[in-house]
Amino acid sequence: MLISILKWVAVVWLIASLIVASIGLLFKPQKSDIAIVFGNQVHADGSPSNRLSARLDRARQCYDNGLCSQIFVSGGFDKQGTDEALAMEDYLARRGIPRERIVMDNMGLDTWDTARNASAYMNTRHLKSALVVTQYFHVARAALALKRFGINHVAGSYPRFFEIRDIYSTIREAPAIVWYSVRKDFRGRPHSDADRIARKPPK
Repeated sequence: MLISILKWVAVVWLIASLIVASIGLLFKPQKSDIAIVFGNQVHADGSPSNRLSARLDRARQCYDNGLCSQIFVSGGFDKQGTDEALAMEDYLARRGIPRERIVMDNMGLDTWDTARNASAYMNTRHLKSALVVTQYFHVARAALALKRFGINHVAGSYPRFFEIRDIYSTIREAPAIVWYSVRKDFRGRPHSDADRIARKPPK
């Protein structure tokens, strides 16, 4: 009996994960006030991982195509003290994005934090629409997180980049998106703090 229940749970979990990933694939990039790039691994030498580089390249394409006028890069500090957001900013700047068009948030420890910080920045500057840039399986949760913080107009874009680890990442998205649907924010940050979160805000 228990084995049968576990099998059904596994099947439902797998189907739900595939649905979440499929939703992400259906997102289309739309012209937005700002693009938000969610952080990922940065190497010890300060260079973004292949996965993160793919996200940044996609954000650059959106900027070059006129889909956004600002790029919000968000990440935290890894165990070696590497600043993910700074590495992301440097990567984009070296590829032609003006630094004054890049907003850096080094307090984005996870998807929820990035959504909180990005929404604070957007609200203080009266920005209404966002374009999330992340992997396809993560788009739905990233968009949901922004909507939970009051950003209702959210489009999505993802790089054509795939790794074997995407299987694991996709499977974990189902419970994560359920959690984000009910999660409460107990560390709400006043909008006045957005200037501290975002260095060199674009004009």
